[in-house]
Amino acid sequence: MLKKRWRIVLMALCLTVVFTGCNFSSGGDDLKEDLLDGFNHWMQSLSKYALTKDKDLQGEKKTGIDDYTGTYGADYQGFNGEEVLFGGTAWERKNGNRLDVTYGLTIESGTAELLWISGTDQYTIASESQEGTKIYTLSAGDNYLVLKGEDFMGRLDVTVGDAED
Repeated sequence: MLKKRWRIVLMALCLTVVFTGCNFSSGGDDLKEDLLDGFNHWMQSLSKYALTKDKDLQGEKKTGIDDYTGTYGADYQGFNGEEVLFGGTAWERKNGNRLDVTYGLTIESGTAELLWISGTDQYTIASESQEGTKIYTLSAGDNYLVLKGEDFMGRLDVTVGDAED
């Protein structure tokens, strides 16, 4: 999957150069900004394909102002696999780079882990029954909220919103 993602990123970069190529007569700073904005836009539009499709989710998801925010609630019965709930890939998020993640995870049986993935790093938010709130600062690149389960029976409730400064 990583190899496929890099192909998509490379294709997006090439398309960005093609679409912004007509602006070469503008100053160097404008060209750089145009390239970065174009690349950022393509990255965000392609990153939605990394998210689990709503129809394939175990629960109900309501997306907020973008794919990084919203609410999700699900009851799980013997769930095996992973769901990529919120997030994306961007250099800079239009609505800011700080997110507030409020969660409630109840594990009745099996195992479950709620993760924040930032680039190649994974941070465990919860791997046992608990509730809480965490604030994450998005880094350039991949940033996803993921639930992994093995024979997981229980419940997950998550709200992701913009963090106040």
